[in-house]
Amino acid sequence: MSDLWMTGAAGEYTVMLKAQGGAQDLSVFVDKSKTAGWRDGRKVQMIVEMGEATINGETTDGWLRAVSAEILS
Repeated sequence: MSDLWMTGAAGEYTVMLKAQGGAQDLSVFVDKSKTAGWRDGRKVQMIVEMGEATINGETTDGWLRAVSAEILS
């Protein structure tokens, strides 16, 4: 869903991932440089952590942030 990848209100680069065959889409903060070579339909293996993000001065939890990410062959 690369048309939805952007730097969002939290100031972090966000990608939208199709998970579980599209049954559950996920927004994940990722270092933009790690997304080089990613294309729609590519499979990526990630380790994510759940943490906080501050948007418009309000801090909330439950945000996913990629700790590592690699393209699967």
